[in-house]
This record gives sequence, C-alpha cells and structure tokens, in this order.
Amino acid sequence: MTSSDVLTPAEFMERYGRYFGAGRMAVIEAFGYMIVEGAGEGAYFIDTSGRRILDFWCTGGIHSLGHRHPALLNAMLDATRELDYGSLFFFSEAKGRLAETLAQTTPEGLEVTIAAVTGSEAIDQACKMARGSTGRKEILYARNAYHGVTGFALSMMHHGSMRDFAEPLIPGFKPFDFGNADSLAAAIGDETAAVVMEPLQNDSGYGDAPPGFFAAARELCDKHGAKLIIDEVVCGMGRLGTLWGVERTGISPDMLVTAKGFSGGMFPMAALVVRPEVIEFWGADPYVALSSYAWSNVGATVSRVAVEETLRILPQANRMGDRLDAAVRELAARYPSVLHGSRRSGLMWMLDFANEDAGLNFIMGMMARDVMVVASSQNLKVPKLFPPLIMGEVEIAEFANKAEDCLKGLASSA
Repeated sequence: MTSSDVLTPAEFMERYGRYFGAGRMAVIEAFGYMIVEGAGEGAYFIDTSGRRILDFWCTGGIHSLGHRHPALLNAMLDATRELDYGSLFFFSEAKGRLAETLAQTTPEGLEVTIAAVTGSEAIDQACKMARGSTGRKEILYARNAYHGVTGFALSMMHHGSMRDFAEPLIPGFKPFDFGNADSLAAAIGDETAAVVMEPLQNDSGYGDAPPGFFAAARELCDKHGAKLIIDEVVCGMGRLGTLWGVERTGISPDMLVTAKGFSGGMFPMAALVVRPEVIEFWGADPYVALSSYAWSNVGATVSRVAVEETLRILPQANRMGDRLDAAVRELAARYPSVLHGSRRSGLMWMLDFANEDAGLNFIMGMMARDVMVVASSQNLKVPKLFPPLIMGEVEIAEFANKAEDCLKGLASSA
C-alpha cells in the first residue's frame, strides 16, 4: 500500500463517498461501520490508520480460516503464476481435483458438481435443478431463512427492506416453520419440487432444529418425490464443527450448496454438489447451467486447499471452541441482567440478550473496543460470534476481556 492509498474515513467520504451513495454512506458512518480497509492478518483486519480489529464475524464465514491464510495465499500465488484463468466451456486438472475433493468429502450420494461464483447464484441453480429434474414448480423454504439476494434466493427472503422493494418475485415459493416437522408435512405435497433449508437457522437467531427434524424432512421428501437442498453457505466449511453442517443431522441431501468460506476469502467461488440423477434431465445438452466466471483454475486450486486446510485444523479449532464457550458461559453467569445466556453450535455462538437495545449496544460497544461481532439481522437481541477457525488462546482472552468490559458498562446502565 502506498501513502496515497492511506485515507482516513473522513478523507474517504470526502473523496469517494458520493460514488457509493451519499445518504447510504452517512448511515454507515453513523452506525460506526465506516472503516477503510488496509490489510488483513490472521484473526484481524486492519484499517488504514493501523487499527487492528479482532474479527469474530469473518464476513459471515468468508474469512473462517482467517485473513490471508498462508496456505491459501501461497496456493493462489503459485496458481496465478502457473495457470490461466480458464474457460467455462473447458476442463482442467485444477477443476477436476476440486470436484473430486467435493465428492469425497460431502455426504454419501453427492457426486456431481455445478460450478458457481456466489452462494446466491448456487442457490438459484439448485432451485432450477429441482424444477428441471422433477417437472414441478413449488419450492418450500423455512420461514425467516436467508439464502441470498438474487432471483430464486430472494424469493425465499423474509419480508422486509431487502425484499419488499423488488416485489413481485418469482412465484411458486411457500414457507414452513423451521424445525417443525408437522409444519413441513402440512406444506409438502406431490407438486413440491424441493425443500430448501440450512443445517441451522442463523440469520433469525433461531439456531438448531429439534432432534429428529432433519430425518423427518428427508423422509417427507422421499415420500413425495421432492429434492432436499441444504444451504451450507454459512454453516459449511467447518463452521458447525464438522466440514459440512449437515453431517450433524445424520442425513444426506439431494443437493448441497457451498460458498463464502469455500475459498477462504481469497477468490469468489461457490458450488452446487448434487446426486447424479439430478442432472439427467439435461439430456444431450451439456451446457444447461453456465456461469462465465465460475471456477477459474486459480479459484479451483485455492478452494481445494481451503477444504484440505479446514479438515486439518478442525480438531484444534473445536478444542479452542471449548475454551471460548467456557468464557462466554462465564460472562453470561456474571452479567445475567444483560446477557441471559448463549447457544453454541460447533464454532458458532448465538448470544441471548435481554432485549434488542442491549444486543445492539453490545455489537457497537465491541466495535468501539476493536472487536467485530454481528447481529442476527432479523433479531437484534441475538448477536452472533463467527470466530476464525485459527483462533487461539490470545484471541479468546482478548475477546473475553473486552466483552467483560462492555457487559459491565451495559449492566451498570441497565
């Protein structure tokens, strides 16, 4: 970075703010998120002033392996020097090795990969594959889910500011209650093409489904000939303590979507992994699903290394997760008037605050203390922790100390 690139937030706003929408930028600034990125290193991102911010959000899981992980950085540099970007029409060893890795690591029966660039795009492809392979139109999704912001994905968004302005959306989508097998049974039928779910519902702050729910969903889909689509964009790549979150449920879906941490924040990569019969309807046309920038040879190399590195560090990450969980529980015990408790799912935490003001003030208070945590966008009283899988004792201690300082202030003003 040169000296000319080092801009304070005020300087950035003055020089570039209007190009991103002056009103929008003013709101971001007022919220305390007007940060000018400088660099990233391990568990931290660093702004242009040198401020080091402990990243316990990881951009929703994109940076789950930390910022600029050495193994990924080296893989990307080597691939950039040695490989061409490639073409969507052709194949390569890099693409083949990644597709093979996905077939070997995803649940039984998933074997064929359809390349994509983003999670939203991959979800859209999954919905189209379900309609094409079943000849049906109806898609069921869990109420209050978040699957992305493109056409099919946005049609499964909860009503609100991110969806309502774009109405009318794609028809044929119908919600059911996540974790409620009776609700799903009442909604599904012989015209249902697919049921789309996350391994847990994180954006609403709901969390894990009751035991047996996913087995019931698998049985209902089989009974009615519907495809079961599992969205692993957030919950995959180690976030729930296993490589794929659905592993915790004991079932195998018909399709699995991955993105975000799939390339460790080094390259835009996503994938839809399906059972072979899902694409049989393609017939003689091998180019039914295309994406111009999907799976460059460079990105394919980085994603394969990201999968391998995630598997390598998961045992240690889970051990550190136990340490962090103990710290979070101790904080809840010491400040029960503010923090009522926490719920852990692998390497994701949902913090149950007394009310939305307390939850939001915790998020902003931690940001003021140089720690990034994130809200459940549909439930501000449930902030979430997405710590990097590379966290160690130092990062856990820093989080715990700063969280205690923040909670102490919130409790004294309650």
